[in-house]
Amino acid sequence: MKDKTDVSIIVPCYNQAQYLDEALKSVLDQTYANWECIIVNDGSTDNTEEVALSWCAKDIRFKYFFQENGGLSSARNLGLDNVNGEYIQFLDSDDTINKFKLERQLKYFDDKIAIVICDYFPFDQETGTFVNRRYMDPFPGFENYKKDIINKWESDLSIPCHCVLFKAKLLHQKRLIRFEQSLPNHEDWVFWVKLFHYAYGIYNLKEVLANYRIHNESMCTDNVKMNRGFILACKANQSFFESIGDKISLELCLKKLKLLETKKTFKYKSFINFFIPPVIFKILNKLSK
Repeated sequence: MKDKTDVSIIVPCYNQAQYLDEALKSVLDQTYANWECIIVNDGSTDNTEEVALSWCAKDIRFKYFFQENGGLSSARNLGLDNVNGEYIQFLDSDDTINKFKLERQLKYFDDKIAIVICDYFPFDQETGTFVNRRYMDPFPGFENYKKDIINKWESDLSIPCHCVLFKAKLLHQKRLIRFEQSLPNHEDWVFWVKLFHYAYGIYNLKEVLANYRIHNESMCTDNVKMNRGFILACKANQSFFESIGDKISLELCLKKLKLLETKKTFKYKSFINFFIPPVIFKILNKLSK
């Protein structure tokens, strides 16, 4: 029989031991005490294991798991497979949460609220200052959240994983909701799309309770990979809505995909035109016919 825990916090780690102490201290400092923290070492080659085990020795609420390197989604899924909590909180190993986060967000759950979202502070690793270019509103519309999570993602909306606290029972639908391990990035978006689809209500807590570290090691600094992953993620959302027969959401996904692919084509053509004069490009096109 598993011990009853209110909140399960999942911390995936891969070669970021230098930030892990700070992340786990922000968990230990929570004013709400009934939590467990599942640390998943995704095959790190630095001293992540040493740091993680030192926290497990300090407090039995920290639990350590190791797996061969399988990627961020795989690590989060391992965490999800081992949670005991009624609520789920994600926290990447290079980020932190405010000590009041769990206490403040838990107050807003009821029979009509399944997800509570807080605001966040994106800060520069070197200076600690606010990075305005990396901030986007994390709050979908109260009534239109299922549409907004599709339509507005990365145009007017972006939700860092540690902003969200949600009821664990949302994961257990006709098919188990997990992260798409085949995606190179934007796996969080696909996860949110599914989770929000099954949610029966959200609450936007407009209070900064999460800190988002910006540094050169972040995957999101590689624009080419991110754009490619965005399209793949949109196709994953398309497949999901096709499988459950949700024609309205499917139409939104197809519009989003068309927009993304149009932008990609435009960037490619701009690149070609920059290096090849238009007249030569036309001649080459005629010769190829």
